Amino acid sequence: MDEFQEILQDFLVESFELVEKLDEDLVELESNPEDLELLNGIFRVAHTVKGASSFLNFDILTHLTHHMEDVLNKARHGELVITPDIMDVILESVDLMKQLLEQIRDTSADSGIDVSACVSRLDKVSGGTGEVDTPVAETPAQEAPKEVEEVVETASDDDELDYENMSPEEVEAEIERLLNQRQEEDKKKREAKIAAGESVPSLEPDAQPDEEFAAEPKEETPPPPPPPTAPTPPKAAASSGGDSEPKAAAPARKSPAAVEQTIRVDVKRLDHLMNLIGELVLAKNRLIKINDDVEERYEGEEFLEELNQVVSIVSLVTTDLQIAVMKTRMLPVGKVFNKFPRMIRDLSRELNKKIELVISGEDTELDKSIVEEIGDPLVHIIRNSCDHGVESPADRLAKGKDETGTIMLKAYNEGNQIVIQIDDDGKGLDAEMLKAKSLEKGIITEKEAESMSDKEAFGLIFKPGFSTAAQVTNVSGRGVGMDVVKTNIEKLNGIIDIDSEIGKGTSMKLKIPLTLAIIQALLVGVQEEHYAIPLASVLETVRISTDEIYTVEGKSVMRLRDDVLSLVHIGDIFEVERILDSSEHAYVVVLGLGTSKLGLIVDTLVGQEEIVIKSLGEYLKGIDGIAGATIRGDGGVTLIVDVVALMEMAKDVKATALTEAAQAGSAANEKNSASDYTVMIVDDSKTDRAIMRKALEPMGITIVEAADGQEALNILKSGDHNFDAMLVDIEMPRMDGYSLASEIKKYNRYKNLPLIAVTSRTGKSDRMRGVESGMVEYITKPYSSDYLASVVQRNINFKSEFL
Repeated sequence: MDEFQEILQDFLVESFELVEKLDEDLVELESNPEDLELLNGIFRVAHTVKGASSFLNFDILTHLTHHMEDVLNKARHGELVITPDIMDVILESVDLMKQLLEQIRDTSADSGIDVSACVSRLDKVSGGTGEVDTPVAETPAQEAPKEVEEVVETASDDDELDYENMSPEEVEAEIERLLNQRQEEDKKKREAKIAAGESVPSLEPDAQPDEEFAAEPKEETPPPPPPPTAPTPPKAAASSGGDSEPKAAAPARKSPAAVEQTIRVDVKRLDHLMNLIGELVLAKNRLIKINDDVEERYEGEEFLEELNQVVSIVSLVTTDLQIAVMKTRMLPVGKVFNKFPRMIRDLSRELNKKIELVISGEDTELDKSIVEEIGDPLVHIIRNSCDHGVESPADRLAKGKDETGTIMLKAYNEGNQIVIQIDDDGKGLDAEMLKAKSLEKGIITEKEAESMSDKEAFGLIFKPGFSTAAQVTNVSGRGVGMDVVKTNIEKLNGIIDIDSEIGKGTSMKLKIPLTLAIIQALLVGVQEEHYAIPLASVLETVRISTDEIYTVEGKSVMRLRDDVLSLVHIGDIFEVERILDSSEHAYVVVLGLGTSKLGLIVDTLVGQEEIVIKSLGEYLKGIDGIAGATIRGDGGVTLIVDVVALMEMAKDVKATALTEAAQAGSAANEKNSASDYTVMIVDDSKTDRAIMRKALEPMGITIVEAADGQEALNILKSGDHNFDAMLVDIEMPRMDGYSLASEIKKYNRYKNLPLIAVTSRTGKSDRMRGVESGMVEYITKPYSSDYLASVVQRNINFKSEFL
């Protein structure tokens, strides 16, 4: 059975390779039914699988592919036009072929799958009655192929004859006639191609040109090959002897060297090789670190130059070896893309829409493990685009669009990442509608909806349970799928970016690392601890001063160009004790994940390094915010940050960020009495002014009130008071809070005056505008008296220290 298993394995490998592109080719054939070359290629696949399965006694697979072959053969000879309905039946038979091959792979038998209904439909399509008996599958045995039966079946492709009532001599004569007829037909085709100037490969004078028999078992008799049990046809023998052209030796047409260009390697061997390379990379990093230490200790010694050369060579060879091994694991992303033409075709018919799929960049390569993981997310995204994105033909025509919608699927490299982009020219995403649906389902709060940008609203489609479908269909509408997309992509350390415009369409970009085993990382430190942040998630690093940090609604923020960036210290996330210092500067690592950004404050930036991801093991796995560990060049262990989890954890961290040192210094210098301070309250509501006054009076602060911005500005101009802080409402008559803040900042003497917004406006754009106009804090109504008092006290103390 070892020999049989080897043959079986070869059969499965070949058959899976042949069937892999059938879906794509058949969909293309439906669009270009006149493409005879494509049709012949599809026919050859069915014929080859039929012949090989018959050889191995897989009767059900043989039965199915034989009837599929009949339909394709009639189409080849112009006796049948392949309509969408006929293509449905052919595609169904291809699906069954795949199932049978998988069944054979798992059980070495093709039993357990019912193909009778499909075979009946195939028989009706090819002109039969549909009443076909399906054979019962048996366990395959090591038997010789049914040679005569196979040849008779092949001959019956062109001529319906009753072979059972013919004598053996008549059968052999008919076979000889058919073979000669095929040879003459192919000779005419060949001469026609030559006359038309087409390039035609050379053939041996007596070689059999009929491609239909290319996959049949061959005997070592001079071609043209008759059936193994039949004698050599005299006419064919004569023609081979009388040909004027010199006869080439048989091996000259395809040498063994030309065939053995690739070998198949077990994936486990490649995984083991990748693990060894990972260890080699760690050793290289440590060697570089030791070399640096030796250079520092033995500066000026002669042996250092030789040591440097050796280390450089080892480093270079290791890097090249790593790249080479990684390439052996690379697969073209087209392996995934190839299944989508068929899917689009089926969805178009199911949804009664006209949709065209355009694929590009399918040769872009990814690590095998990632290729296997991105298939399902892409299926969900494309199904969603078909169902929710692309409109019906009538709707598209009404909008002035082409009735056929387009979905573009492309892949390309961008740095150390691969980008898979899915674009459609459908109706686009409506940010307001997405917010309304999310509010209705309780996914977000009203406050979150008000402060949410359009880009953030697009991300709502990835929330569990979110759906905009009016009714549940087989395609989508259950609120599942897109959340799985986000989860699966983030598992790969990837991100999803969405852009959309109403009426124009939607674009989704999946940004995925090329490999998961060895990555580039930024090493950062807090006290004695080190952390590795995947470089793919690092947008930039900046150095800021303490006076660039503000507090908005209890959260530390900073302004980074046109963005207001949330800040959190990495030590607060992982509960690492920090020694308070009075440093005036800090390092901020700006992390990006889709539309979300976070400023991560660290004590030190160690540098960029290539790291090998190691599992934490059974007892330490599942730690929030940690994806794994790696070994540094000095032998120490560094934890690898899980950026997705870290950004989620940061939402619950209080606004300590970098301000603890300043707060500690402020506390030491805090005055026991605040009676020397003066604060102006600016609000057009008398009630609101009274509430703020009652909150501040117990502190002994002198209060000055103004009913609107213009009155407040006049008081400041008078110079009667030296104010330490101002509480400013936003919506006021004559002059609002934004305008007041902008006017105040024009005066040098008030440049450092803390302006604290106290308002009911909670939108992100409102807070952003407040920061731009000069507000240092943003308090949202309603608030507690203690909170208001603490904010005012903190800002007064800060102003006192700053001056």
